[in-house]
Amino acid sequence: MKAPYLQIALDNESLEDAFHTLRGGLGNEVDIIEVGTMLILMEGVRAARIMRACFPDKIMVADAALSVAHFGPKVLAAGTQFVTMFSPARNEVKAAILAQAKAGGQDVQIELYGDYGESWTFDDLREWKDIGIRQIIYGRPSSASGPWTAQDVDFVRQLCDMGFEVTATGGITPDGNAAHGTGLKLVAQIAQAHGGYARFIAGDSFRCEIVLPK
Repeated sequence: MKAPYLQIALDNESLEDAFHTLRGGLGNEVDIIEVGTMLILMEGVRAARIMRACFPDKIMVADAALSVAHFGPKVLAAGTQFVTMFSPARNEVKAAILAQAKAGGQDVQIELYGDYGESWTFDDLREWKDIGIRQIIYGRPSSASGPWTAQDVDFVRQLCDMGFEVTATGGITPDGNAAHGTGLKLVAQIAQAHGGYARFIAGDSFRCEIVLPK
């Protein structure tokens, strides 16, 4: 199995804050840069264009959370490899935006939104796979409510077994002994796959740092 990629989400409210997040060479160290939904909302699609120009060799995601087809070409024009959609979007919309992306050598990621069984099922996922979807985003709190659990790991494993490439994201918060939270274990495993480690720091503001080899 190939090593997982390390992705940073720029969920900032301004480009200035986004570049501050990437300070110290972080933008060069990660594998994937995600131009977050909030950043696109506040700064427009130009945020993705600017990040693309500053990091031309990085895999890049425009987290536009698309749900209607006519916005697709505008976001895809920014030149990111991936654009995101919300899972509640109709299948014909998924197919239309996927076709737009493929025409430019790009692809679509579907973010699972809402709890399993109520908002999405594995039957839905099989339908999306038939359409041509190959990328799924699973995370907290968008894909399920509450903290990360062992069931989440099982869901991610099932998605991989179905042939999807999965982005696991969100909901990384302290839960007593922080380094033993399921979500934090995933972070630690990804860091280890890159020859580094995750450092969990408690205090007034809990944070997780990824330390990678030079």
